[in-house]
Amino acid sequence: MRRPLGDVCLDIASFARERKHEFLSYILRLAAAEAYKTTAEDDAFEMPMPRRLAARELIVGFWDWDISNDRNYLDAEAARFFNVDPDKAARGLPNTACLAAIHPDDVARVRAAVAAAMRSGGVFECEYRLIRNDRVSWILARGSCTLDGHGRPVRLPGAIIDITHDKMLN
Repeated sequence: MRRPLGDVCLDIASFARERKHEFLSYILRLAAAEAYKTTAEDDAFEMPMPRRLAARELIVGFWDWDISNDRNYLDAEAARFFNVDPDKAARGLPNTACLAAIHPDDVARVRAAVAAAMRSGGVFECEYRLIRNDRVSWILARGSCTLDGHGRPVRLPGAIIDITHDKMLN
């Protein structure tokens, strides 16, 4: 299913606002405005789901990584996926606390995808496994890195989608 990236950003922004994540909602509305500036086919975002679901049904959590201060803020649902305390995650944790939940075989690929987004100030998107409660879950993480006026990465907010069921079908 292909949808314009701006539509996807607005869906996620609405969901973020419903969960009282005003800053993330604001960032996603800005991203939607940027996405609508162009109508190129490359701006369509393909959801890797075989059935049509609303974005709020697919998203299982949000994060907002303040890169400058190495504080990753996660909502309660994302915190559970990354095996971190939801209260501590709401106050911000070092990013390494989140990386600890990533399957060892996927860490290098996730780091490379993050580094690429941080270099260009662009989209971060990566499918990877999380180990939580001795079970493996697959997620699709998607966010967008913001650069400051000097080209340094400062923020990387985004959302995670649980794609475990779809990976098990393949």
